[in-house]
Amino acid sequence: MRITANITSQNSLYNIQQGRAKLDKLNELIGTGYNINRPSDDPVNTALLLDIGDKVKAGDQYQSNITKSNIWQQVTSTALNGMSSTIQLAQKQVSNVANGTSDETTRQTAIDQLKTLKQQLIDMGNTEINGQYIFGGAVSTTAPFNSTAPYYSGDETALKIEIAPSSIQQMNIPGNQLLTADSATSKPYGSTNILKAFDDLIAAIGSNDVDAIQAGAKALEAGAQQVTNAQTDVAARVQRLDSMSTLNENNKNTLSTIYSNTQNVDYAKLAVELSQQQTAFNASLSATAKLSQLSLLDYLS
Repeated sequence: MRITANITSQNSLYNIQQGRAKLDKLNELIGTGYNINRPSDDPVNTALLLDIGDKVKAGDQYQSNITKSNIWQQVTSTALNGMSSTIQLAQKQVSNVANGTSDETTRQTAIDQLKTLKQQLIDMGNTEINGQYIFGGAVSTTAPFNSTAPYYSGDETALKIEIAPSSIQQMNIPGNQLLTADSATSKPYGSTNILKAFDDLIAAIGSNDVDAIQAGAKALEAGAQQVTNAQTDVAARVQRLDSMSTLNENNKNTLSTIYSNTQNVDYAKLAVELSQQQTAFNASLSATAKLSQLSLLDYLS
């Protein structure tokens, strides 16, 4: 096959264009800092990076949900601690008049204290976060508890939140499961109506009914255990949330490492490649320039 000057020229031009394209690619990588700047650069790893990006965004949302749920658990725990202390104070007042030998002044003092303590329970049951009553179930814009039967005006909706793929965590405790559990459909902590127990005790102490006072004392004891059970539940939730938070953070770090290893360029390596390519490109230009100066007369001489 005869190699003409035109073929040589075309080959030279092709090689120069290829060298220029490689230089441009290296400069783009160095300029952006990314290995993949468009899907066509690497379709397989592009799909991988998009998937990682989606998972990181989902992880951020799960972490936000965990943070929100943790705040609810902390506020709920504070309210439950207050309720537990309040019931203990009520038990102490009842023990002072339980034998039926107390005078009217002592009994009236106990009644006044129980009324105050009952109101404290109601106030704690009406705890709110950012305008949401945490014990009201789905009815979160109005106070769920009042001082008269049936005491509770919220509902029994369990507010749940996703903290990981296919992993759901309940945020709230419906108030009727806590303070008026005898009327609750679900009774995970007990079945005592604590607010009614207070009213029954107030009436029993007023009439100095020893049997009724002792029955009320037992109801308070059951109510105290009911609150303790709720505290245990909240503590377990917090532990689970902490574990899921750590897991989500570890997953995010792993995904971020994979993303970085796939997408971020190695500047030291690219600098070497750029220098080599620039040298090769300049050599190609120089060789092409010398060859293009040759003519038939050069070969005949």
